[in-house]
Amino acid sequence: MSSNEIRRLFAHLVLTTRRRADHILHWSHYRRRRQEQARAAHYRKRLEPP
Repeated sequence: MSSNEIRRLFAHLVLTTRRRADHILHWSHYRRRRQEQARAAHYRKRLEPP
């Protein structure tokens, strides 16, 4: 996690209710997982023979 993401999550978690906090944490996990999938797909595509 980057420092900006940690700061953003902390700010949202401190200022929200429990239900909203669960949503924020879920969204963060989802976004990081999708970024990793995109990164892997990018490298797979670049390693394919022409």
